[in-house]
Amino acid sequence: MSIQFRITLMFALLLCLVMGVSAVLINSFLLDNLIEQQKNELNLKGRFWIEKMNESNVKIETEGVAELEKLLVSNRKIEVLLLGKKKKVLYTSLPSSNLNEWMDALVRKVEKRQNRNIWMVGSDDYVVVNLPFKNDEKQRLILASPVRGLKDIRMEMTNNILLIVLIGAVSTILLSFFITRSMVQPLHKLTREIKKVQARRFSDVKLIPARGEIAEVSNSVYSMAQELDRFHEIQRQFLQNASHELKTPLMSIQGYAEGIRDGVFVGDAAEKGFDVIVEETNRLKHIVTEIILLAKLEGEENLFDPSWHSATDLVTRAIERLHPLQLQHNVTISVRPTKTNDIVYVDEGKFLQALLNIIGNALRHAKDQITIEIKPGKRQLQIEVQDDGEGIPEELLPHLFHRFVKGKNGDVGLGLAISRAIIERSHGRLQAENGPLHGAVFHIILPIYSQPEN
Repeated sequence: MSIQFRITLMFALLLCLVMGVSAVLINSFLLDNLIEQQKNELNLKGRFWIEKMNESNVKIETEGVAELEKLLVSNRKIEVLLLGKKKKVLYTSLPSSNLNEWMDALVRKVEKRQNRNIWMVGSDDYVVVNLPFKNDEKQRLILASPVRGLKDIRMEMTNNILLIVLIGAVSTILLSFFITRSMVQPLHKLTREIKKVQARRFSDVKLIPARGEIAEVSNSVYSMAQELDRFHEIQRQFLQNASHELKTPLMSIQGYAEGIRDGVFVGDAAEKGFDVIVEETNRLKHIVTEIILLAKLEGEENLFDPSWHSATDLVTRAIERLHPLQLQHNVTISVRPTKTNDIVYVDEGKFLQALLNIIGNALRHAKDQITIEIKPGKRQLQIEVQDDGEGIPEELLPHLFHRFVKGKNGDVGLGLAISRAIIERSHGRLQAENGPLHGAVFHIILPIYSQPEN
């Protein structure tokens, strides 16, 4: 059973339960309310007639009875019993056959002091009002209305209420069905899109329009599919680039090794072949080492051993290690340290490797000058590396930190990817852009923590 029908069924059952309980309570209290209203009505009319009789000299047997009958005209049957002294019947609308039963009921009620509002006369119940007449307890006005008529009224009112409630319930259930349908339909569409993710058809996933929490889930699924699609494409390019990078040195090694084995290269040519084999083997080893390091950085836990270090000191040490490359390219490196707190919490060796990759990349592309500035803030510290080279091509900028992406004069194409992985594992960010005038600018952004006193 679909969720739409389950929600509608649960709502209908709950509504039926509420309606049933309400019907029982209405049916129970309605009769009591009608009896109370009838009693108040009889009491009001009876007292009004008695007061009118007390103020006038109208005879009870003629004009008084006529006034009382006019007063009691209604859509319900009302019996009248007017008793004088010694229980003499002055007037009654009761049949003579029932008069004795009423007199006996009157005696029983007085003797037993039971409920004087509901009398059982014969097989019928009556709502009764027993009032003294002309300030004389021995003269009584008794007005009675059969409960059976009130029960009929109750049944009619209950049926009307139930009919109205039933119509409202059916309308509410239909409305809830369509509302639930409008909520469930996006879920059905979302299920189809999730199945596309399961089948790895990431590019086919569409954004399902919805509202509320379902819209958040839809946006999350769509964003996840896009991210998986990009990751899948990066993995595919990684395999292609890795195979290409590994294939080139292997072909050189294979070619020279077979040439030396078959006697094609002899003497100086064979010596040159051996040098190429060693050089390509070292290159191959370097590529494999960086691939393994990148895989560890992205997958392994407990790989970092962070401690407190000065950012200025780390930058200075990285420049010292790159001094031979700096002399080779004849580039000046100027550092603008900070006088305020520059303490960062990083793994010393790995963060130095990230700095070596970034500054070394700047050395390969700079013309004459590299500027490194350390900018501490309230919560973050920024290391800015700017060169005066040609800058980063716009088409390369979005993919700069992907694996095996090489620019002009690039090496393997893993250095910046490794640097980004190291900085992100240090809870920081690595960003790159072209400077406002010329050259590329790399921003290393790290959080600043409170250093323990020890």
